[in-house]
Amino acid sequence: MRILLSFIILLLSISCVVPASYAVPIKRKVLVLYNSAEERTARTSLFMEGFAMPLNYFGFLYEVRDVNLRPLPSDKEMSEFSAVFTTFADDMMDQPAEYLKWLIKQQESDRKIVIAGTLGAMRSTNEEQTDRKLVKRVYSNLGFTWTDNATNDRTQLKYDYIDQKTMNFERKLPLFPFKYIHVVPSDEKSKSWVTISLKNKPGTAGSAIGVGPKGGFALDGYMRWQDPVDFQKQWFMNPFDFLRESLGLQGIPALTPTTLNGLRVAFAHIDGDGFVGYTEIDKYKNSGEMIMERIFGRYDFPNSASVIAGEINPAVKGSQDNVEQARTLFEMDNVETSSHSYTHPFAWEAEVRDSADYSDNFVVGQYEKPGYKFDARYEIVGSCEYISTDLAPADKPCKVFFWSGMCDPTKEQVAIAEKAGILNMNGGDTVFDARRNSYFGVSPLYRELGKNNQIYTGQANENILTNLWEGPFYGFRNIIDTMKRTGSPRRVMPIDIYYHFYSGEKFASLKALEDVYEWVLSQDTANIYASAYIKMVRGYLTGKLEKIGSDKFIVTDYRDCLSLRLDGMDKVPDLVKCKNIIGYDITPEGVFVHLNPGQESAELLLSADLNVNAGYAYIKNGSGWIKDFKRNSDGAQFVFECFGKGKIVIGGLNPDQRYKVVGKNSLVSEVRSNSKGEVVVKDVPSETLEISQI
Repeated sequence: MRILLSFIILLLSISCVVPASYAVPIKRKVLVLYNSAEERTARTSLFMEGFAMPLNYFGFLYEVRDVNLRPLPSDKEMSEFSAVFTTFADDMMDQPAEYLKWLIKQQESDRKIVIAGTLGAMRSTNEEQTDRKLVKRVYSNLGFTWTDNATNDRTQLKYDYIDQKTMNFERKLPLFPFKYIHVVPSDEKSKSWVTISLKNKPGTAGSAIGVGPKGGFALDGYMRWQDPVDFQKQWFMNPFDFLRESLGLQGIPALTPTTLNGLRVAFAHIDGDGFVGYTEIDKYKNSGEMIMERIFGRYDFPNSASVIAGEINPAVKGSQDNVEQARTLFEMDNVETSSHSYTHPFAWEAEVRDSADYSDNFVVGQYEKPGYKFDARYEIVGSCEYISTDLAPADKPCKVFFWSGMCDPTKEQVAIAEKAGILNMNGGDTVFDARRNSYFGVSPLYRELGKNNQIYTGQANENILTNLWEGPFYGFRNIIDTMKRTGSPRRVMPIDIYYHFYSGEKFASLKALEDVYEWVLSQDTANIYASAYIKMVRGYLTGKLEKIGSDKFIVTDYRDCLSLRLDGMDKVPDLVKCKNIIGYDITPEGVFVHLNPGQESAELLLSADLNVNAGYAYIKNGSGWIKDFKRNSDGAQFVFECFGKGKIVIGGLNPDQRYKVVGKNSLVSEVRSNSKGEVVVKDVPSETLEISQI
């Protein structure tokens, strides 16, 4: 018995040993708190306005919650979150002590805390002050010492230190400091980006922005500037650096739906407004016909085009002529069948639709039967069913829906689309140009709505750039600036040519649209339909990451999101030791790693040797999907799928050698590798390809 007991104890001790290669889940989700008592909503909070997009850029997700919803999240609910991000403008809240104790518990559970604005809990709604020990403990856990000394008297303040690498990002800090609290770093790992001192009082320097291993904080007045007239905003601080350091995101690969096999994805999606509307260009045609002729018929590019079902259906507000025109549209080879609702509701939220501000100016929709009452299922599912059965070819059913009007669906309405298997998109309205010169104008990738999500567009449409279609009618040409700035130096968005059919109304608007298409077609992109991009974002949302040591990662459930971006790492995948990694591309925007589609997981092992893959074939970049990639002794074989004809760059080959590229049905080309061992194959259709040395 003694020997048996010893043996059992030995087995138990062995089973409890955690191996060095143990996979640690990377929790990609951040809980965001705002205070509705400050007359803000989740959608209008500082986080959604400014921080959500940079957080998405790093491959992290968010869930926004009102701090007044009590009880606060339980330990079980918090298990999926890596951090808490607070965005309060006032120091008052209901039950602040309860909140601070909960916040301290999150810190002691190794969750990072980011405070953007005020702590928000210095006093209760009945004006009672919070226990200062709790406040001090929050800052102490952040790596700072708080001394309860603060003032907003700007005449008494001066800048003590400004980190030039992280501050004055889009706009220089104001000449005079905004406010002061005496918070100082308490250890060598915590640091200040901006410190403010009291004039003529040595030793009073306090942090206005501080970051450390446990999180960070930034006071109002030092994060951003806002124009008092038109409310345009610009960053004082670099929000990307702030999130990277305060959330500890260095060295973590970021899933990104902006990229496919190293190339930025590009698509067009068109709302149905104006499809049968007047055009001044040709008195014998309408706007929809002008777009079909001058854009779809002229440019070899994927367009996800929608109609408003009620405008087409003769039983509602349409006609047989409209039906025939819609059928012609959906029969076009470069058009993906899509819906822009049945009646074109302006407001999807009942409280907005029924409010006094809108009820006198807007009907439920523009194309409804007499006596119609708003019905979300009719608008979403009904419109797609009508388009599929009456307008679209049998092999091109309608499975894509573009929100109309204010693009403000509720979580219940998004759930209707999800349950019906309909992909949804619209909203966001990204503009980043000379007039709106800030990342504040760039939306996040999505809006979280309960268990589902509203996918945002890549860039804004022509309605916004023409001042609600009042002019200048060439204004959409300026979206090229936004497309450039959202692609470099950070690829935060795909290219999305987003417009309405009424762009065919004016000579100037149609010419602007042609200019945009021609610029996009001059870029090195992976051209896809909107449905493919929506699926990429969905894969981005479901993907999971695990870390093994400092250089190995496991990715699961990534579905259609087939790209990882490495930032600030002088490392590349060691492809011999990776699994389901088909290649990578080193670009100014980052190192993009390509995941093998259709797999349950991929393993990424990084190497500091940038030449580690010499003589080992891989995909450097490609303008479509690469499937069934297999290496052989002197090349590779794979299936290439793309829109139209595409381009592939294969690396890891022998330098300065002749190669032949053979398709399943014909010889595609003979090419020569460059000094880096790369081969460029152009004008390739969807095909099974094999490359081998001659």
